[in-house]
Amino acid sequence: MQVVFGNWRLGRIIMFILITSSVSYGLGGSSIIVIFAGLVGATLSAGGFFFDYLGDYKKDRETGNLKNPIANGTLSPRGGFLIIITCFIISIVISIMVNIWALIPIFCLIGVVSGLVQGILDTALLRSFSLGALQGFYVLIGALFVNKFELSVVLLALYLFFAMTGARVLGDTRDLPYDQKTDTSTIPKKYGIRWTKYFLLINEIIAYIISILIYILGLLGIEYLICMISIIIVGTILNLIFIFYPTPHTARIVNILSLAILGSLFVIAMVFGKL
Repeated sequence: MQVVFGNWRLGRIIMFILITSSVSYGLGGSSIIVIFAGLVGATLSAGGFFFDYLGDYKKDRETGNLKNPIANGTLSPRGGFLIIITCFIISIVISIMVNIWALIPIFCLIGVVSGLVQGILDTALLRSFSLGALQGFYVLIGALFVNKFELSVVLLALYLFFAMTGARVLGDTRDLPYDQKTDTSTIPKKYGIRWTKYFLLINEIIAYIISILIYILGLLGIEYLICMISIIIVGTILNLIFIFYPTPHTARIVNILSLAILGSLFVIAMVFGKL
């Protein structure tokens, strides 16, 4: 599985599973609903990653970025296409069974992934905003699986939107050596490292403010607040490491630690932070 997905993408799939399922659990979902939410998180993210692989395999083969299993010959383009269709169909069928309204964020998510792959959203800023939007859609899916669409859900989606929009520049800085060989437009490539740092900080500060606002409004409990304060402290430290050492190597390490530590703390906040 690691050969096909790569370690960091496998980690992201696990994180999307945890996001959708923990949101459903935190909002009062039953065990079966939580399982269904996790399955949709898994299939949607896997389908999205293979969609990206299929769209980029020729470019990745030319630039030597052979982490793509289609580019390195591990998987055929036809096989990748079948995986994409299967994953998306499973997500849609489960959502129809649980709550048909969940199809709205699901189709929005598929639309954003398609826009990125087709190049419609392939600009420096839109790429970052698109990643943030994808995270927000997973929150909405998890919430709609328990028939919830309220202020706490909207704010949680906005929190992940800004947090992951800012974090996108870490991945873009990590991939900068490859992107410089192509026409891919990213914030580090187009605007330089100085503006990359500003973009990261602004989005993360907005995300942190929203996370605290959720507690102030009484939407989630003290356990949630403790986890969010931990996220702010650890996230700030990791961001400062990148700001002082903005290299592709540092960006890769910070990106992995952010996914593992901050993502885990968010899941814990959702599981134990409900009122």
